[in-house]
Amino acid sequence: MTKRIEMADMTVPVIIQNVSGSLRIRGHEVADLLVDGDNPHVEQLGEGQPCLVRCDGDCRLTVPADAEISVQGVGSDAKLTDLNGKVDINAVGGDLTLRHTADVTIKAVGGDLRIKWADSVTVDAVGSDATIREVNGSARVTNVGSDLYLRNVEGDCTAEHIGSDLVLNVAFQEGQEYRFSAGGDILCRVHPETDARFVVPLGMTVKLDVPADVVEQEADGQQIITLGEGGATIYIQGGDELRLVGEAEDYVLNLGVQIEEEVETRLSQLEEKLSQHLEGLDEQIQAKAALFSSQAERLAERAQRQAQRASERVRRSMERRSSGSKRTGRVDIEWGGAPPPPKAKSEPVSEEERLMILRMVQENKISIEEAERLLAALDAQD
Repeated sequence: MTKRIEMADMTVPVIIQNVSGSLRIRGHEVADLLVDGDNPHVEQLGEGQPCLVRCDGDCRLTVPADAEISVQGVGSDAKLTDLNGKVDINAVGGDLTLRHTADVTIKAVGGDLRIKWADSVTVDAVGSDATIREVNGSARVTNVGSDLYLRNVEGDCTAEHIGSDLVLNVAFQEGQEYRFSAGGDILCRVHPETDARFVVPLGMTVKLDVPADVVEQEADGQQIITLGEGGATIYIQGGDELRLVGEAEDYVLNLGVQIEEEVETRLSQLEEKLSQHLEGLDEQIQAKAALFSSQAERLAERAQRQAQRASERVRRSMERRSSGSKRTGRVDIEWGGAPPPPKAKSEPVSEEERLMILRMVQENKISIEEAERLLAALDAQD
């Protein structure tokens, strides 16, 4: 059953304990918590304590933008947007999407991971592909099952175990260290005037589409590729092939990014409109339900009053007939012939019979008119 729960002045952390279906969390500038979902449960153990949320199916939350968010378990997909507080995600069974968030920590994602516009990112494991873009701080990724795309990470950046290909579009900063390892190929876009030094295993294939100095150090089992002054250090710890490309050769990447951004923008706009429409629809349904509930209560009260009046009419009718039977006497005079045998005297209508007839009226088994005829027939037998 879909319903809405509202809680005002919620400035405490929000913990999503379990959502069986999909999860959607959006931050807003009001200190109110709105929960729409399939049979949601919301509780706060005490003043100042975190707010706990559970839902049997899909769930949509609108939370204060500065609230800290903890997601312990989601059965399907999850999307979180416009959150200024810390975000901690334990497990998402499907795909996970984050937009406009602060510091993000993720332990496990079963499907794809997409992060855009975050302060810092820490990821333990992703089952399929991962895309991490526009990060103001550091990005640390431990395991990705398939491909990883990193773009515009301002701080330190580490990707240790990438199952397939790794694509890097990062402006390497002087004095910082970067570490990458992939099971497939590594494609790195080199920004103009990059000062970087790549330390690559000696047996790894290297293709250069940009000017660089290459020095092989057989004693150390590595080759050093230097661009410019070599201010940043990039350690390539594994991979089939490393390819460094410049802006001219990077048109395919740029085209893919432009298409992705356009699709994401349109989908986000469509989702926002749909979310607003659904929120309004929920309010209309709740208002209609309240109106129908009020009308049903009034009808029930009216039916009860009618039943009580009908029962009273039957009771008064039975009392009148009972008193009339006691007052009335009959004398039969016969002329001539032997007197007829006396008639067997029938028992008067008992209280049990009257109560039975009254109960049949209350249960709508017989009408009031039928009850009166039944009483008249019983009285006629006296």
